[in-house]
This record gives sequence, C-alpha cells and structure tokens, in this order.
Amino acid sequence: MQRAKAAACTVPKDNTPTCSGQVFVGLFFDGTGNNLDADYTEPPVEERKHSNVVRLFHTFRDERKKGYFRHYIPGVGTKFPQIGDDNTYLFKKNRGAIGGERGEARIIWGLLQLLNSPHIYVTGAHLILGDAAANIANTLASSGSPATQRRMALRTWQDKLAAALKNRKPAVEQINVSVFGFSRGAAEARVFVNWLFEVCKQEGGGWTFAGIPIRLQFLGIFDTVASVGLANLSDSGTLAGHQGWADNTLEINPAVERCVHFVAGHEVRACFPLDSVRVKSDYPANAMEVMYPGAHSDVGGGYAPKALGVSPAPDAFMSIIPGKRMYEEAIDAGVPLKEWKYQLEERFRKDLTPSDTAIADFNAYIKAAKIGAGPVEDLGRKHMAYYFSYRFKHRNAFFLRPPYTTASARDQGYLRSTQNCFIRRLSSLTPALDPGKPHSVRDQVALSTDFDPVKSAELHEKILKAAGLPPSSSEQHAIRVAKRIAPRSVTPEMDVFFDRYIHDSMAGFIDMGMDEYQMNSIGILKFRTVFKGND
Repeated sequence: MQRAKAAACTVPKDNTPTCSGQVFVGLFFDGTGNNLDADYTEPPVEERKHSNVVRLFHTFRDERKKGYFRHYIPGVGTKFPQIGDDNTYLFKKNRGAIGGERGEARIIWGLLQLLNSPHIYVTGAHLILGDAAANIANTLASSGSPATQRRMALRTWQDKLAAALKNRKPAVEQINVSVFGFSRGAAEARVFVNWLFEVCKQEGGGWTFAGIPIRLQFLGIFDTVASVGLANLSDSGTLAGHQGWADNTLEINPAVERCVHFVAGHEVRACFPLDSVRVKSDYPANAMEVMYPGAHSDVGGGYAPKALGVSPAPDAFMSIIPGKRMYEEAIDAGVPLKEWKYQLEERFRKDLTPSDTAIADFNAYIKAAKIGAGPVEDLGRKHMAYYFSYRFKHRNAFFLRPPYTTASARDQGYLRSTQNCFIRRLSSLTPALDPGKPHSVRDQVALSTDFDPVKSAELHEKILKAAGLPPSSSEQHAIRVAKRIAPRSVTPEMDVFFDRYIHDSMAGFIDMGMDEYQMNSIGILKFRTVFKGND
C-alpha cells in the first residue's frame, strides 16, 4: 500500500501530481576522500573528479515546496562544515580517510535531515537548526554515547516532529526515502537504514516514523568498504575494519524494498576489502549485486582525467557506465530522479553519458572475458586473473607502453613501484639456486622469458611441504595469484581495455601516502578479501 501511494504521487497527470502530502527524501553518502565542492564545484570542468554519488545527487528532484528533498553528505576524510568537520586532526593524521572517523556523525546528521524534511515541507522551517544538528550529531556519535542514547534521542525528536505537525496542513501522508552511497559512504548508507528502522514503529503491515508512514524504496550503493577502526591492512582477517559504527550494522535491512550493489572486479588493496550484501551463502530477496570491471573508483567514480595514465577525457571513465545503470535502476524503483530527456539538464545528462568508444571497449572486454554468474569472490578472482596476466604478459615492455607512457611523471613513479613489486613477488617463488647473487638479480627472475608463474608456484609449494614448513600469508597470496596467471588468455580487446581505462588503485594509493607493499609485504600480488553480512 505504501508503495502504491508513492507511485501515484510520482506519476504526473497534466504536469500536476495527482495527490499531495507526500515527502520524498534522497540521501547521498559520498565515498572516502570524495567531496562535491572539492571534486566538482571548485575545479575547472576538465579536471573534475566527482563520484557517481555526486552524479546521481544532481539528478534527484529538489523542490521543497512540492515535497522533494535531497541531502548530500561528503565523504569521510573531507570537510563537512555542517557537523564541524574541517578535516584537520591531531598530529595531522587524516583519521577520516584512514579509519572512517566522523562517519558516525555523518550518519546521524542524515537521520536528523529525515526529521527536518517533513517539517520544512509543512512549516517552511527546520525542526533542528544547523548548529543544533551539528551538536546533536557529534554528541550522539561520541565514544561515550551508547546506542541506547542515540535511539532515545531520535525517538524524542520524532515526538517533537509529530507534535509540530499535528493538525497542520498539508498533512504528510507518507515519507519515501532513497539512499545512495559509495565506498565508506555505502557502508554509512547501510548503517543509516538499519539505525532508521531501529527507531521506526512497525504497525499496520508497514512502518511509521513520527507517526507518519515511511518506506525505504531504494538503496543504491557502489562497492561498499567499511574499514572502520583498524583496517584489514595485514589481510589476515584478524582486523576486519568492522569496529565502531560498522560493528554488526551492515546487513541489508528487510524493510528495504530494493537494494542494488555494484562492486569492483579489479580492486585488490588490503585496506579496501569488499563488504558484500550476501549473508553467508545467500543473497537477501530484496538485494541484487553486480560486479563491474575496474578498480574501486572505476565503479564508484572519483578519478580525475588522465590519472595514472588512463581515461584521458571526462566521458572516458568506466565509472559512468555503472553510474548510468544505477540511475536507471532507481527510476525503475520509483525514485523521483529527473526524467532523462525532458527534466534533466544537459550538463548532468552529459555527466552520465560515456563515449561510444568507451561503451564499445567495455562490451568488447565483457565478451572476451566470458565471466558468468557466480559467487562474488570467484568473479573477482577471474577478473583479476586477466589483469595479472596482462601485467605479466607485458612485463618486459611495461615501461614502454600505456598506461605508463601516458601517465604523468609523478604517476609513473607510482606505477613503477607497483610493477616492481609485482615482479619481485613473483620472483620470490623461485628457489634461490645461487644465494650468492645479489637481491637486485634474484628479484628480477620473473622477467625471464622462461619464467612460468604456475610452475614456480607449484614448485614453491612442494619445497615448503618437503621442508615441513607452512607458507606464510605473503606466500599464500603469491601462490594463489601465480597459479591463475595465463598470459595467452589476454586478448587484444583486453589489452585495449586495460591500457585505456583501468586504474592501478594500488599505485594511486601510494599518492595518498599508503604504500601497502611497504606496510604488509604483500602489495599488489593478491586477490581481494570479501566479507559477507556482518562478518
């Protein structure tokens, strides 16, 4: 019934809504380091590096007098004045980017806007003013504030909202909520939904918020990465990055009518494990998860043109393809995004339109890869096996071809670092037949045209077994990857795709001050860790 009410209100008749009193709220949680002002508003057009969250935010109707509200929440590790986050920290460590700090305050601020939106619709004024909202968000997010205090405060404010709207016109018939997020913003979005329904009442076959029927019609998320608190840097599973606000809060709430999760097939950073929407071996009935080729920000967006030597133009980003698909999924779910042809401004249509060449190259890769359905971790290994095979295939010409030759001098240094790590880690699987040779020679064994990664991995396992030694974590990762390297499987279409579009996120991470190889001795030669549900 709640869905029918909202549908009736979003379908126009003679350009006039057929009913009144509905409130539509869109919340957009951006990813780590992503910020609308810094990435979109301030840079020149040719240097913009905004995410799909920003792209979709621009498509959501923003007509408050008609009941349409959109709220943007900048990514952790960036400035968010509305909660007093100026992104400066003690000892100058960016704890927002490193451990998700201030993420909880962002979630609570979003919940407060759910109180403000219907109040503004009816009275024209905020229920909770800016400074008060910041104080509440930060107080409830503090380490000394238990979850019970958060729930009690939100219920108290619901009572205040109900009292303020009593007997006022227009009466709010229903609140319809849509939530979007990327990276840690996707984790925030999932937590937001769960915390929301903790304080809603279930009655009459539906839910109410401040006595008003409420529905969560759509949850659209890109490549969820929690990494809250101590991240999974060692990739041992001991530190999962599920502390604080991400502790047992990530499962998709059954009240969500439709959840769509697009995940990255070419991401391997230990600090960026995937939080799948799957629970153990099963997907919730209300959720769909689709893997797209590309690194984390090749799916969620956030790279500048030419970064790391790929995607030289704004319409050459792979991220636009899942971004446009998410727009279509949201439209199908009844989210009040602006209609593509007649309502959405040309600049925002352009922002969600990949070039014909990018589409053709994407389709050529998909056709050549022949990766069907399956568990998300298996799909990721298949995509990465092609990428590792590509890096190995061109190992002796890596510095003579794209993306290295098309990268800036600065980015070339980072790409050189990850390629050297790749070769060094593969070379480590070969027994040191001549220990007297310097490391500079032994570390280059994998460059030999006779080097076979599969045979080297198998031989390394035999030697360890014969010696009665278990492989180290680093060795296990290297062996698993080496066994999947098959340079002859890389087609010309794949060469083009990797040359032009796929960012080496491990190299890009070095630019942010995080060289994972220096930190964990694993580096790029690994498959991505995948968490399910509340692992």
